[in-house]
Amino acid sequence: MKIGIISGHEIIEITRGFEEITVETRYGKVDLLVGNYKDKEIVFLNRHQGNLPPHRINYLANIEALKLSKVDSIISFGTVGSLNPKIKPGFMVIPDDFIDFTKNRRYSFFDDSRIHIDMTDPFCPYIRKILIDSCKELEVDFQERGVYLATEGARLETKAEIRLFSDYADIVGMTLVPEVVLAREKEMCYGAICLACNMAAGIQDSLSAEEIKRFFNEKKKIMSDILGLAILKVENERNCRCREALKEAKL
Repeated sequence: MKIGIISGHEIIEITRGFEEITVETRYGKVDLLVGNYKDKEIVFLNRHQGNLPPHRINYLANIEALKLSKVDSIISFGTVGSLNPKIKPGFMVIPDDFIDFTKNRRYSFFDDSRIHIDMTDPFCPYIRKILIDSCKELEVDFQERGVYLATEGARLETKAEIRLFSDYADIVGMTLVPEVVLAREKEMCYGAICLACNMAAGIQDSLSAEEIKRFFNEKKKIMSDILGLAILKVENERNCRCREALKEAKL
């Protein structure tokens, strides 16, 4: 059993001493860091592969590289804006659902066959519980549920777009879709933890990349603590159906 960690930033406290490898996939090459954290085998993926913006990430290559590396569980980390007044900058959110507002991405490994993957519960309940329990143990400010609004990027959202979705979504980001969908198609358990770095457009006066970087740097230590604790809780036996996602998906 190997655990995949996906982030846009290397998490040094987890990956210190890891070996860099390159995996060839049908969709291109992917660089990974592999090693052990305590007694767990870890595969770390920087989703941006250099510095690709969210709308140009090769999501199919990334997820296939993890699958080829024998990863069966993924913990994803990303930064988000908040649409929910209860979710303040600095809060962690463990999403349980998403709305897809992206436009130009490749969304499936099954473009040539009638495979319709069930996304009723898009995030693995087993991994979600581990992340929730880890946040509780560390007594961090967090929300254990939230709807993630996925937008295309690279620009940030407009005030009108945020108003449109404010009754339905709690956080907004650019990288979760199609990552979570592709992981389910590969029958891997996938859970995400998101760091709110600002309030979304129109809720605060203006948005800046500097603010995102500042909040991420402030929360790096607690973020690595959460991931480290969660990694140790992942076991091979679990009660989810992620590993059988294709069983009833073909017409």
